[in-house]
Amino acid sequence: MTKVQYSFAQLGESEIFEPYLSSELKKNSDLWKPTEFELPLNDPGLAAAFLTLIQPDAVFYVPRFSGRSFESKSANYLAALSQALETKEALLVSWLQPEESIPPFISCEHLLIRLPEVFYCSSTKNLITDWIDKVLSRKRITVSGNKPLRLIGRHLLVQMTVAAALKCLANPGFDGVYKLAANGETSLFELVSFIHSTLARLLPNHKLAKLSFAEEEPVPLSEEFDTSFMENFNVILPGWRTGVEETIVAFLVHRKLF
Repeated sequence: MTKVQYSFAQLGESEIFEPYLSSELKKNSDLWKPTEFELPLNDPGLAAAFLTLIQPDAVFYVPRFSGRSFESKSANYLAALSQALETKEALLVSWLQPEESIPPFISCEHLLIRLPEVFYCSSTKNLITDWIDKVLSRKRITVSGNKPLRLIGRHLLVQMTVAAALKCLANPGFDGVYKLAANGETSLFELVSFIHSTLARLLPNHKLAKLSFAEEEPVPLSEEFDTSFMENFNVILPGWRTGVEETIVAFLVHRKLF
């Protein structure tokens, strides 16, 4: 883009998405990103007043990513943002936990992204970093509980969310609720094996844990892979191995092991 086309506001607990979220938004917009001192996270009324004052084209609200169910604080915040944006033709963008119900009070144009079973990044404790730590620090590991998984990494999630938001702004009617995950599904056994083999390739002189697998049949996922995001936004999502390998490399660099 050769000029600023949109103004975005970024609200909520977005630390887990930095630096990607702000940098992606700044490529396409003016970005309003108030600090906790300027706009306390526990004051939805003040957030609504802030949006009424600056009148952004889109608001990215990042709820608390704690693995718990949708909290009342996030619900109250989203309700206030929705009400503030309802008459302004602005887009509300946010994320939902895997089993979280769609908030009934969203009355403005919205783009809600439902996360898959595993959301990860290299700088926080999650399923991927836990298994990297185990493989690097233990002598022997038994892997059990071969549940099916769909994954997405922070970088891919932000890139796809921002791309979808831009299309929604340019094409009213593309808004709605979408599932988003890296292409393909895996199992815990396959995921841990891939982490182990990737570490062995990247750290050939490092002694890794020996893996053994419980004799369990894989449980199929209850739903087929949802392709509506790719179809509506004309993108091809990379396979899950790409993001996991990038995360392993970033983790090793951060630990000064690579």
